[in-house]
Amino acid sequence: MRVRRFLVGVMALVLLLGIAVTPCAAAKTKVRVSTWWSFETGSPLDALKAAFEAAHPDIEIEYLQIPSSEYYTKVLTMIAGGTPPDVAMLGMDKLGSWVPRGALQELTPYIKEAGYDLNALFPAVRKAIEFRGGIYALPRDVTTSVVAYNKTLFDQAGVAYPKAGWTRQDFLRTARALTKVEGGRTTVFGYAFDTFADGFVDWLFTNGANFINAEANRDALHEPKAVEVLKFLQGMVKEGIAPSPSQAEAFKYASSAFAIQKTAMYVATVGWANSFAKDPNLNWDVAPMPVWAAGMEPACRLWVNFWTLPKGSTHPKEAFKVMAFFAGPEGQKIVGETRMGIPAIQSVAYGPAFLGLPGAPEHRQVFLDVMENAKPFPLFPESDQYFTVMRRELDQVWAGQRSVEEAVAAIDEQTRSLFNK
Repeated sequence: MRVRRFLVGVMALVLLLGIAVTPCAAAKTKVRVSTWWSFETGSPLDALKAAFEAAHPDIEIEYLQIPSSEYYTKVLTMIAGGTPPDVAMLGMDKLGSWVPRGALQELTPYIKEAGYDLNALFPAVRKAIEFRGGIYALPRDVTTSVVAYNKTLFDQAGVAYPKAGWTRQDFLRTARALTKVEGGRTTVFGYAFDTFADGFVDWLFTNGANFINAEANRDALHEPKAVEVLKFLQGMVKEGIAPSPSQAEAFKYASSAFAIQKTAMYVATVGWANSFAKDPNLNWDVAPMPVWAAGMEPACRLWVNFWTLPKGSTHPKEAFKVMAFFAGPEGQKIVGETRMGIPAIQSVAYGPAFLGLPGAPEHRQVFLDVMENAKPFPLFPESDQYFTVMRRELDQVWAGQRSVEEAVAAIDEQTRSLFNK
């Protein structure tokens, strides 16, 4: 009776003082998202997190930042150990090796349940998120490849700016005219390219070539069309139009040579374009990749960064909500506005979030114009080992230590066992 009287008295006091009595707030579901990007206040990831949590107050995003040098190894180890992140950021090239390992969940059931609109994506992006008949990723952001050119260096050399429909021979003549030698030393290269796979895959695509064959069961660099491309690139290095490996050491990356105006042309993604745009002293623009020969179809690389759902995710439904938001209209608008890349949704990319961005390049729409002919970066299970062999052998080609034919024969021989596992 005393306890009852006490409780009645407390309630009367609460009513008298007008104190509101509310139930305890429900605990939020925490979704862990692994990333090699930083997520400090004001970053693109921070903007995505803030927008998502405002729309989904019952879910909290926790970013798990892992250094890029150890990111893939650590995330795979976490998945194998049964403690994966709920969502994992993934570079496009890893999808082909992670799916066969069983590291990722197939997303079709989640897509149907959530009503995520795949048809809103660029058709090339829609194709890129598939592997072996399943959908294993949603797009984080997208890029195509274009030729970035230094307008100041073109003007100084009296060379006309490139335009759609130019050929590789036009490109070669242009690069020759832009190469500048003073006192026996090259001060400006006509063109510079990175010697890892990203640096020349666009050229392979322009000639209908690839790293691997159509059946994805053998190397394809030894095939005639690929050999033709590699000899074209090696020829520019031999001629001094493009820097040799020893000359390129001063730049580290070909993109750096373009940024400091030591090369007049560079095949760039939108990520590098956004970086170049920060320099007010760099007067530049973009043009489509050359066609390999007159009458041939244009082509370039499509690269997509992914959001994926690892096997064993603790909160898969909530995790997919995060992925679908990031890859949906609002998330992709943030992607464009914060310059993460090209929004994967067509209507967003053609709107102010991308085309309306201020600053260079003037012809930003070229990145979208080439989307129709963009080819997804090749995905295959043996890619990690393959590219290690490929780069080792081709480094000798760029250094002038062996012929293209010798190198591609060695690549084919050393990688056959990979495809026969």
